[in-house]
Amino acid sequence: MSDKVALLSVYNKTGIEEFARGLKELGWQIYASGGTATAIQAAGVPVKDVSELVGGSAILGHRVVTLSREISAGLLADTSSQEDLSEMKKLGLPIIDLVCVDLYPLEEAIKSGAGLADVIDKTDIGGPTMLRAAAKGRRIVVSDAELRQPVLEWLKNGRPDEAGFLKMLVGRAEYEVARYVLDSARYLSGTYITGFAARKAADTKYGENPQQAEAAFYADNRVGIDPLGLDQFEHVQGMERSFINMTDIDRLLQTVTHIAGGFDVNFDQVPVIAVGVKHGNACGAGVADSAVEVVQKMLTGDTRAIFGGVVMINAEIDKAVADALMNYAMDKGRSRLLDGVIGASVTDEALELLSRNKLRVVVNPALAKLSRDSLDTTRRQRPVRGGTLEQPNYDFVIDLSADYKQAHGKISDQQKRDMVLGWAIGATSNSNTISLVKDGQLIGNGVGQQDRVGAAQLALTRTTSDFPELTEQGDNIILKVTLDKNKLAGSVAYSDSFFPFPDGPELLAKAGIKAILTSSGSVGDKQVIETLSKAGVSVMMLPDKTGRGFFMH
Repeated sequence: MSDKVALLSVYNKTGIEEFARGLKELGWQIYASGGTATAIQAAGVPVKDVSELVGGSAILGHRVVTLSREISAGLLADTSSQEDLSEMKKLGLPIIDLVCVDLYPLEEAIKSGAGLADVIDKTDIGGPTMLRAAAKGRRIVVSDAELRQPVLEWLKNGRPDEAGFLKMLVGRAEYEVARYVLDSARYLSGTYITGFAARKAADTKYGENPQQAEAAFYADNRVGIDPLGLDQFEHVQGMERSFINMTDIDRLLQTVTHIAGGFDVNFDQVPVIAVGVKHGNACGAGVADSAVEVVQKMLTGDTRAIFGGVVMINAEIDKAVADALMNYAMDKGRSRLLDGVIGASVTDEALELLSRNKLRVVVNPALAKLSRDSLDTTRRQRPVRGGTLEQPNYDFVIDLSADYKQAHGKISDQQKRDMVLGWAIGATSNSNTISLVKDGQLIGNGVGQQDRVGAAQLALTRTTSDFPELTEQGDNIILKVTLDKNKLAGSVAYSDSFFPFPDGPELLAKAGIKAILTSSGSVGDKQVIETLSKAGVSVMMLPDKTGRGFFMH
């Protein structure tokens, strides 16, 4: 009996013949089960059927093949124990030194919407059992097809750093089983059980702050891959994405897909969209017919806040777009400082121009195909101390023609478009939020305030890039902000929840806002409507329970 025994039992047979041949050339005795043995044998590689180990062929419709005392003993026997070795010899059983096992496609069955019977049929028992036994026995355990060639190379090279390499293989095997079993538990329990298992996909320099050194992006998407998942974005140029960059991309995706979904639902078309964020909140946004125009709108909405921001465009970044990003509305001889730009694609000419500012450039072709179906509908998790909160994602899309809305006053077609843009921005900014939009351009975003009047005040102050003036008047300090009357005149406001009192709406009306989209549900709704009507401001309301836009508390 050979000193080195391998057991191969795989669902994914791609390349298994080459792996078996490599083992055989290194002097290994190979056992395999069912279809794996057939594939290896057809390739001309000598192989023994696993039935020789377990004392019989597969039973119960092939549901029991490798589940046996003999295989478990071969994997769990302590090779440093003379007592175990003597017992194995007495039983006539080999020590199994290597296991190559992958698992039935349970995840595919679940995500395909298959019925319970099909899911049960694809639930592997023998595979996880062998992987865990091999892991505990500290065998060479090959739990994924991508590990086969590295294991062969490691064996050919004389097993360098054996303890470290085996620890990696064992950890990966335990992970594969844990991920597999978690899929099953979540499927069977509905929302009673939750969890997330992933591998490190990319390091980040540190977390949100330098002292949070151990930080990374984790993902492991194999079935039904989301084309807009962060793991599907390609880093093309500039410094690697940081932790904050990754969170900015996630927030940008929420805002951009809500804009796309809102315009698709209400106007049957998705315009060219550009959004710029600072710390996740939109500080510039626009919709237009061309990428250059929309970038110009986005940049000039809040010229001070966009400094150092990250921009996403659902179009190609060409030379003209890159030039606008760097130079539009800038003093001659100065270029704009941005942290990164994300687009559907990028041209070589644009890359050359953007490289002068060492700008991060990230692309994803899926951005060019946004629609109402692009919103993230996976359940959203938020770790909290001692556990995790989970809820449905932010997948509500406003429909201005729905029965749930009520309108007071005349609302023009352009105001409706601006309402949808304001809703998409405000509903994906930290609440409380008031967002101001005019002619397809975000002109002020008052985010994260404790009260709605404060959010309205902040939104108005964000419409100007001028610094406020401070003057003293007796014991008081007067803060003076000069607003641009022409910029505000005729604009639209969105509030992410209802106004409890008419003071906020009245402030917006005095500033020149002519239409407001908000929710209903306050005892002060009637007074708010009357106040706005007297001021000549149209208002559209949707029930707070239906479409409140709180986000990222």
